[in-house]
Amino acid sequence: MIMTKIIEYTAKGKTLYKFNFYAGKDELTGKKMQVRRAGFKTKKEAQLALSRLEYKKESGEFEPLANRNITFETLALQFMDAKKASLRKSTYLVQRNMLNRILASLGNLKMKNIRGYHCQNAVNRWSKKAPATVSNIKILANQVFEYAIKNGYITKNPMDAVIMPKKPAKKRENNYYTKQELNEFLTFVKQDRPSLYPLFRLLAYSGMRIGELLALTWDDIDLEASTVSITKTLSRVNDEGRTTIEDTKTKAGRRTISLDAITINILASYKQEQSKRLFSLGILNTLPKPLIVFDRGIGSSYSKAQGERFVRVSDIRRYLNSMYKRMPKDFKHITLHGFRHTHATLLIESGANIKAVQQRLGHANINMTLGIYAHATKIMENEAINGLSLYMEN
Repeated sequence: MIMTKIIEYTAKGKTLYKFNFYAGKDELTGKKMQVRRAGFKTKKEAQLALSRLEYKKESGEFEPLANRNITFETLALQFMDAKKASLRKSTYLVQRNMLNRILASLGNLKMKNIRGYHCQNAVNRWSKKAPATVSNIKILANQVFEYAIKNGYITKNPMDAVIMPKKPAKKRENNYYTKQELNEFLTFVKQDRPSLYPLFRLLAYSGMRIGELLALTWDDIDLEASTVSITKTLSRVNDEGRTTIEDTKTKAGRRTISLDAITINILASYKQEQSKRLFSLGILNTLPKPLIVFDRGIGSSYSKAQGERFVRVSDIRRYLNSMYKRMPKDFKHITLHGFRHTHATLLIESGANIKAVQQRLGHANINMTLGIYAHATKIMENEAINGLSLYMEN
């Protein structure tokens, strides 16, 4: 262990004290790290300052740091590149888009200069512009700082000082149809766009995610056994909107579910019509097998690239929004995910077992199913009390 000497010297006729503290060796450059201090009026003051430095060294604050001038952006891009192989392509795209928001706030700052107030100001901005995803954005930024610590660029995480803004009050969840509303919706679709009626029927009567449904090929549907196997999902993988097929998000997402007889008959008829259409276009025997259930619809849309042959989620969302404009103004609007919520709610209202609902929806965590269960049972409770009131009055 190198002992640090406190040296007495004279400056402008005054006796002062100084020392040269050895803080360790930079493993990257091989150079010694020296901390020089001078101008102490007494030896006791110099000794106190030296003790503080020795404590910092013991606690690891003088660990050799790699390239202390590196910016947040440079390191964040390194982090995302390292992380890419462990993520689904669609998840990587989502996180890469979140990173763009982070870089707008912190990207130009040097890692060594970022303080808690920089992070707090950034989180406050994200909270205003992206309240629904601010927590996820903050988590990603935090991961970049932790990566920086593990790789020797900084010693402390400035995100630790952040106080998360209060979340806005959550709007009441109403993204589902009642039995009557669903029947009215499907009746309208059947008349307005018959070619899409099978898609919306299957979406509402299976509880599948829209990405799972659009990834289906005919070998996934067993018309004789009245089942559909869900093993993959359609994902957007770049900013241009190109799509690809990926495995389901979780192991629980891989499942085989039963379909009702009416839906099976609708799909069987749709399959026959699809074959006739593709045959008339002269491409039935040229397309890769198995055929996609819900394809782009016309021959010119097909490409050798598998992903380009699939209907995109944005295509269906666009149709849904345009259809709402043609429906009565007071008809409820729900999202594509709302059909999944509708299916789960109607299952529970019809008396389905909560575990069966979880397995059918492919929920990895039963708490997700319980949230829908609590909502559905509240509806049932209201109907029950209204029924009691009518019973007592008659």
